[in-house]
Amino acid sequence: MSTQHLRKFTTIYHKYGLDSSKNLFLLTQIILLGRTVNLWKLKDYIGMVLGNHETKPASHYRRLTRFMDSWSENKAYHKAVRRLIFHFLRRMRFTHLLLDGTSWKRGGEKYQFMVLSVLAGPVAIPIYWRQLGKLGSSSQQERKSMMDEVVGLFDLGGMTLLADREYIGKEWFKYLYDKDIGFVIRLRFPDYYEVVDGLPGKSYQAMYDACASGRKLCRKRIELDGRHYFISMIPNPKKTNREDRVIIFLTKGRPVRKTVDQYVKRWRIECLFRHLKTNGFNLEEMNLKDGKEDFMFLIVCLAYALTIRCAAKTEKSIRQIKFADGDARPAVSIFREGLSNITIHLGRFIDFLRFLISIYNPRNHLIYKNV
Repeated sequence: MSTQHLRKFTTIYHKYGLDSSKNLFLLTQIILLGRTVNLWKLKDYIGMVLGNHETKPASHYRRLTRFMDSWSENKAYHKAVRRLIFHFLRRMRFTHLLLDGTSWKRGGEKYQFMVLSVLAGPVAIPIYWRQLGKLGSSSQQERKSMMDEVVGLFDLGGMTLLADREYIGKEWFKYLYDKDIGFVIRLRFPDYYEVVDGLPGKSYQAMYDACASGRKLCRKRIELDGRHYFISMIPNPKKTNREDRVIIFLTKGRPVRKTVDQYVKRWRIECLFRHLKTNGFNLEEMNLKDGKEDFMFLIVCLAYALTIRCAAKTEKSIRQIKFADGDARPAVSIFREGLSNITIHLGRFIDFLRFLISIYNPRNHLIYKNV
């Protein structure tokens, strides 16, 4: 019965066959159901969703490991899964790019992913990542290498990259400039102090003091390796220690207050990491190695995208909590709302496929190209 439903997903079924599409959606379903990426734990759900109570759990585990072995290194298949993700997200409007890293240790293994996400409304959704094989910040070359792959897949025109202080460097800025990617990237004090002081106008320290005392935006045009940028300073909206009372940015274009205020949206990628690691799918329970971690990350991103898509219809109805200062926040995150909503579709594999078909559209998303 499931075969006729799987045929609807042309990007996977017709090119890669029945087993690859069935096992992809099966693994996605049990990740949503079990809320873990540990294959040994996930095997226990297969008999229930398939209605197969005779096969031993060890056989279900071998099924999962064979799937991972068969497709973890097939880059064309990974590209097809990314395309599938964007099919499911076709109605969401993307506004900004968010770049950050997430890391953890499990046993003797170290995991460090550099993740590029798009901001769809208030939610960060991962579109590309690179496992660095180390703990710590990425190099400029590692960032450029990953972005070379990204710009070959996605149309990033008109989008602005938001990133924190570890994603700096003249070569990196030059790369983004030449790729025509706008950016608002935070700097450390006193990055490019001498460059600012070598130009007419206020000195670096004078800008900093004026911003801290006058509570206003200060900016200055500078040149690095033949390209022009702007250094901007704004008062830190949070009450922190004296060293962090001013936030300093580098931008490609001439900034206004609204431009640098966009930076506060960067924290939403931290929410994404929390959902992927501890508040949703427990990536830290991953028991894979030899490159299979990257493939599992991709499948988790498919599961994550489905939860966000499932929450789209009820997002506006989420109860708001109002605080004494007038601020209001949703009582539950969009991700948790989607995770609750999608659970009713997870009891049987056939029901899950019917749900997927109900939100599937074979047209390409505008951000995706060459597919």
